[in-house]
Amino acid sequence: MNIIEKNKTSMNLKKLETISVKTTSKVPYIVKLKKYEGNPILKPNHNKWEDRNVYNAAATVYNGKVYLLYRAEGYDELREGLKWECPITRLGLAISENGFDINYRSPQAVFDRDKKDPWREYGCEDPRISKIGDTYYIVFVSMSRFGYTGDRLGLATTKDFKTFHNHGLIMKEFEQRTSGLLPGKINDYYALFHRPMPNMWISYSKDLKTWERMKCILQTKDSSWYENKLGIGAPPIETEHGWLLFWHGKNNKAEYRLGIMLLDKNDPSKIIKFQEEPILEPQEEYELKGYVANTVYTNGAVLLKDKFFVYYGCSDKYLSVATINYDEIDYWCKQKV
Repeated sequence: MNIIEKNKTSMNLKKLETISVKTTSKVPYIVKLKKYEGNPILKPNHNKWEDRNVYNAAATVYNGKVYLLYRAEGYDELREGLKWECPITRLGLAISENGFDINYRSPQAVFDRDKKDPWREYGCEDPRISKIGDTYYIVFVSMSRFGYTGDRLGLATTKDFKTFHNHGLIMKEFEQRTSGLLPGKINDYYALFHRPMPNMWISYSKDLKTWERMKCILQTKDSSWYENKLGIGAPPIETEHGWLLFWHGKNNKAEYRLGIMLLDKNDPSKIIKFQEEPILEPQEEYELKGYVANTVYTNGAVLLKDKFFVYYGCSDKYLSVATINYDEIDYWCKQKV
C-alpha cells in the first residue's frame, strides 16, 4: 500500500465543517456485486462463543491469503440491564486462500471481552482492518454498560494476527460505531471515518489520540435507501483513480443495502464519484431472514488478483462474499458523471 504524502486541499484546522454532496447525477454505467453461489461462507458452529451468529468480518490480505476477523455471538451469555436480547460479542479469525472457501477457523476467540475492562465488559464487535506500514490497525466497537447504547470505538494492532495489542478507546466522548482508518496517511495524519449518528464523518489525528478537522462527508437523503442512517462499510481501497469505498445505508423500513463511491486520493473527505443505485441488496433467504432481517452489511473488502472481494454479514446471522472484476470498477471510475 502506497502512503499518500501530499494533500492538495487546504483545510481549516479548527472549524467544524459539513459539505453537501450532489447525488442526483445519472451515470452511464451501473456496477453491481455478484454474490458467490456458495454463500454463506461462514455459519455458526458448535463452539459456545459462536454457536448463535457469525457475521460482519473485517478483511485484509496477509501473506497472500485473506484474513477475516469476524463478529461472533453465542447463546451462553447476554448483556445485562437491556430491554432487548443482546449477546456478548467476540472476534474470531478465519482464513481463505482463494477468497471464497474458508481453509482455517480459529477454535477460540482471538479477541475477547474483558470483564476487568469496564469499556469492553460486554464484548467487542464490528471490526475493520487497515494496513499502514507494516502494522494492521483494527478499529472495533467496544461494548460497555456506560451511556445510552454503550458503544465506543476501540483500537487494536497486530503484525502477525497471532498477537493483538489493545490501545484503548478512540474518541471516548462519542457513542458511535461503524468506523475505520484510511489505509495510509495524509500529510502524516491518520484519517478516521466514523459515524456520529446518522451521517458519515472524517477526522484526522497525528497520534490516534487527539482528533481534529471533523467534517461530514455524506448525509442521509429523504426517500432514499439511505434515508435513516449511513456509514462506511469496508475501509477504502486505494486505486489509481482514488480511494474506492464500499459503504452501507439503511432506510426507514429497517432494510440495509450497500453502495459505492470514489474519494479523492489527496483529500478523502471529497467524493469525486457516487453511484446513487445500491451495489448490493438483501434478496436471498439467508439475507432476508435471521437475527436482524433484511440486512446486508460489510466491514471488509480486499483486492485479490483481478477481483474485489466484499465480505458482508447477512441478517446478522451469517457471513457471505460478493465480487466484482477490477476491470468493471476501472471502467466505472473512468466514466464521466
